[in-house]
Amino acid sequence: MENKISFSDAIDRATAGYRDGGIGTLGEKILHRTLKFYFEPDDTKHEVEHLGAVADILNEDGIIEIQTRAFAKLNPKLERYLPENRVTVVLPLIETKYICLIDIATGESLPMRKSAKKGRTSDALSYIAAIRRYIPNDNLTVIIAFVDVTETRMLKGKVKVGRKKTQKLDCIPTSLNSIIALQKREDYSALLPENLPNEFSAAEFQKITKMKAIDSHGALMLLLQLGIICREKVGRAYVYRINGF
Repeated sequence: MENKISFSDAIDRATAGYRDGGIGTLGEKILHRTLKFYFEPDDTKHEVEHLGAVADILNEDGIIEIQTRAFAKLNPKLERYLPENRVTVVLPLIETKYICLIDIATGESLPMRKSAKKGRTSDALSYIAAIRRYIPNDNLTVIIAFVDVTETRMLKGKVKVGRKKTQKLDCIPTSLNSIIALQKREDYSALLPENLPNEFSAAEFQKITKMKAIDSHGALMLLLQLGIICREKVGRAYVYRINGF
């Protein structure tokens, strides 16, 4: 997939419609909009009706869907699109996030702070697991786009316990750091946590990935389905092992 404009140009085009009305006044989030312009600068190819659904992008490369969350919502689209179309699903993962607070009373922007949470490659497993019934598929490519963002929040005062009460407005992308494309079974092995031992339990996997139980289970099912890991029952629990390629 050839990039036709720079990421900074995509940010400029995505935020142009927000300058007069203010951040968050349009229905579409800026990160989603930026990635649409990055992967397809021609906005006449955005939001195209196709096979009874609306594709984020429909161009000569096929269909591109940008999904920042709730990957399960993609399943009906993939059911329609994959038999006849090449589909690329783009998942943005936030590597570094800065938080900007705006005081609702004064309109003043407070000093930005860096979020302690840092996105990791393995975080993608919990999202992609929701569409695992279609993986692998010759017509499906998943792209992970690692981005840095500034999250804008509105400061609305304090709650009784003394904590600041804020409302998230939007995430403004600041840079695109790298991209990983996943298509073949072995490609997905790149999503394994670096500190995952060759033999592990489900509880150990959940602890290392810091996922919720339901997300951890889905990730393990995806890895089993792809043959990246295997398992055997020892006593009352499963022991998982990493397979080699």
